[in-house]
Amino acid sequence: MGGIRHFDLRRLDLNLLIAFDALATERSVTRAAERLGLGQPAVSHALGRLRGLLGDPLFVPTPRGLVPTARARALAGRVRAVLEGAQEALLDGAAGFDPGAWEGFVRVGLPDTLEMLLMPQLLARLAAEAPGLRVMVRALPDWRRGAELLDAGAVDLCIGIAGGEPPRPWHRRRTLWDEGFLSLFAPARLGVQAPLSLDDFLARQHVLAIPREGVLEGRTDQALARIGRRRRIVLSTPQYLALPHLLLAAPLVATLHARPARFLAAAHEGLATSPVPVEVPPIEEAVVWHEATDRDPAQRWFRNAVAAVAEGLAPP
Repeated sequence: MGGIRHFDLRRLDLNLLIAFDALATERSVTRAAERLGLGQPAVSHALGRLRGLLGDPLFVPTPRGLVPTARARALAGRVRAVLEGAQEALLDGAAGFDPGAWEGFVRVGLPDTLEMLLMPQLLARLAAEAPGLRVMVRALPDWRRGAELLDAGAVDLCIGIAGGEPPRPWHRRRTLWDEGFLSLFAPARLGVQAPLSLDDFLARQHVLAIPREGVLEGRTDQALARIGRRRRIVLSTPQYLALPHLLLAAPLVATLHARPARFLAAAHEGLATSPVPVEVPPIEEAVVWHEATDRDPAQRWFRNAVAAVAEGLAPP
């Protein structure tokens, strides 16, 4: 990439940045075109121009849709900042929004795993920049429920897995990170140290942490089925925060999102993490909101604050 490495995004055609942002959000040429009101050839042409200018594939086609390269992930936040700065200058400059004078509340739907990761740092940021703002959390068991809450006006935004249901045209999405998986267990209770081999993994009993009730299969089981193997799940629970107590008291293994797994292992002495001994595809964690609040300067400021806190989290 040589001299392209320090390319000034402000020198790019704004339409190319808009196309990049839509592709980074939707992970699909078809959906990006629908979002922008353009034909697929126009979006594909824009992607081709971006690849030539930046010297990087940016988005790689896979059976799961477009996967951003490391360069695209690094650029996504900067591109969004440029676009939002332009929008604010054109549309909201007269509003003069001041977060320090914001008195009110924001309603957020999210699962407990993301609440424990994001909320402490977010509250610290709000105390410094928007001390009059209060946050009301609604439990988010799955994305279908999140879409219902958004459409009913019961929440202002949702944070969680955005790829579980087909996107709705009136929803907007901003990717926070692509999340992998780790196994969490108590070595002393299990009688084995990390990393777990596939044989060690399959020889133990498992607890499935999944927000949907009445389910006894997760992404790990689908990955195991692809290689003709199965694990023995003896407990399914939607309560992620109960996992440390279960694992310290019983010889069980839990496999969950990597960042929450590391957080729980660091917070509870006696727990350890291990790579999952089978390839489990990552998931997309994102902020999703309704187009009705897309240009609201207060809501946009809050979404940016969430994204900034997420960007500051240590990688898994």
